[in-house]
Formats: sequence, structure tokens, C-alpha cells
Amino acid sequence: MMTPEGKAELDKIRAVRGYTLPVHDYLAELDPEMLRRYGDLASYTLFGEEDGRPMDLKTRFLVLVGVTTAVKGDNEGVQWAAIRAIQNGATWKEVYEAAFMAALPAGIPAFEAACHIFNRMKDGDKTVDLDVPDETANT
Repeated sequence: MMTPEGKAELDKIRAVRGYTLPVHDYLAELDPEMLRRYGDLASYTLFGEEDGRPMDLKTRFLVLVGVTTAVKGDNEGVQWAAIRAIQNGATWKEVYEAAFMAALPAGIPAFEAACHIFNRMKDGDKTVDLDVPDETANT
């Protein structure tokens, strides 16, 4: 059963990301303090202020597209990274290239899997509850 502390940490993550993942739910139940620490690190790494950081948000999310593709990440992870990259100024072509970069270490099937995810996103079939920017918005 989830404690009030676990629920509070989930609410905090949802406020930053706009949603939570199953890993967050399980950590909230397992150990709210572990979730807090994980959430703080992930929030800073992904969303932290740009002042003094070598990469802007667009670049961070493009890197995440490539990494998530390379590790054959889950559907939601690829969607989430692509949407956030575009929301921060990337074009779909930049997203495609970031995913294609993963084909070198991970193989063409990893890139192909990401392409299937991108097609489903463009058809409106997405599991991440974030708006998918129009393809012509940032070309």
C-alpha cells in the first residue's frame, strides 16, 4: 500500500513531467525516499535550468531520443523524448537523425523500431499524454 509520502513524491514528479511511469509507482510504494532521490536527479538532469549547463533542453532531449533508441527503450520513453525535443525547438528531422545515430552502435533494427513509434505518434496513437507538435511547426 502506498504511503502519503509516496503519493506526495508521485505528485511532485507528475508536476515536473506531466505524467508518471510504472517505475515511479513501484518506487513510491517500495521506498518514497528512493523515489524522491531518483526524481530529483532525473528532474535536474532532464529539466534543470540551462544556466551554466553545456547543453540546452533541445539538445538534452535529442540525446535522450538517441540513447532511448539505442537501448531499445520502451515505446513511452521514445515518444516522451521525441515530444520534449520538439517542444524545445527540435524539428522532426532532428529527431529522426538522433534516432538514426543509434543505428551505428545498436543496429538498424533499433532505428526501425523507433520509426514505427514515430509513425504511430503521427497517426495519433500515443501512450504519453503530451501534445505531439505538428510536423510543419519546426521543420
